[in-house]
Amino acid sequence: MTDISAAQLVVSRSAADTSSRTRLAYLDGWRGLSIALVLIGHFFPIPGINLGVMGVEFFFVLSGRLMAEILFVERYPLKAFFKRRFSRIYPALLVFVVASMVALSGTFVAFKWKAALTALTFTYNYAGILVSRAGALDHIWSLCVEEHAYVILALISFFVSGRARVVMLLSTLSVLAMANGAISYWVFAMDYETTYWRTDVHIASILLSAVICLLKADDRLPALFKGPHVAVAASVGAVLLFMDAVPTPIHYLVAVPLLALAVNSLDFSTRYLTGLLSCWPMATLGLWSYSLYLWQQPFYKFVYSQGSAPLLMLAGAFACALCSYYIVEKPARGWLNRNW
Repeated sequence: MTDISAAQLVVSRSAADTSSRTRLAYLDGWRGLSIALVLIGHFFPIPGINLGVMGVEFFFVLSGRLMAEILFVERYPLKAFFKRRFSRIYPALLVFVVASMVALSGTFVAFKWKAALTALTFTYNYAGILVSRAGALDHIWSLCVEEHAYVILALISFFVSGRARVVMLLSTLSVLAMANGAISYWVFAMDYETTYWRTDVHIASILLSAVICLLKADDRLPALFKGPHVAVAASVGAVLLFMDAVPTPIHYLVAVPLLALAVNSLDFSTRYLTGLLSCWPMATLGLWSYSLYLWQQPFYKFVYSQGSAPLLMLAGAFACALCSYYIVEKPARGWLNRNW
């Protein structure tokens, strides 16, 4: 899963202001927790709960918070915003897709070039339902949702003035997206992927978190949600509601809003929680999370389809991800940011 730099404003700034941002290690730790849930859910599944699906939601609500800060609080220049998003996302994605095409063509995965093309054009979450898909790329649906959210939020930041109007619009879009998902799943009996891979449904996770972030920035968040234990309580509630026994639409109607509240309430949390998330293993895992998210999928498919040793496959995923991070993702981002 892609990410925005886990940082928060010290003070609001205009586009012309060059104030520095203070990096919050516990947000990197939240991202580390997100990828840990995905890896556990894929390689060492726990009966009764899909930790992989839940881990993706942890990613989404964090992205919603950070995009709201960057686009609506900081008013970061859109040209620079998209350049930094491209430098962060595309080099590693391109190398992953090309390497997967070369390595997996002719194997049991039956790699498909059409699927690769839709992955590189961020249309996989719709094309994978309607046209063509490949198991090694199925996780790209979530990256597509996030990229679409970047564009939608950037357009809103450009065309809509006034924080109150933005909050009202984002709230309305969130409700419509959640209702769309519930109706698709319950009324039209669509399966999980046909319903929740779609941006017009799943963008609610990102938008809800953005709404809560903006309410917090304007000091309009109710005092009840600013307590030191809100993040823990909301997270625990969300985890319980993500159990398989709970109907799938409830995950997105109730559990995801709780996660959105949790990630935005970390600023008010106890030092124990933020300290735990800020510890070196969690924060470092967060830094590696995008490359890990890209590369875990083919290895997970080997476990799922071939019964390969999960621990060995997980080690392979880590090896490829670390090569991706240190050889491709980090150097490419640095070079592009310096020279573009």
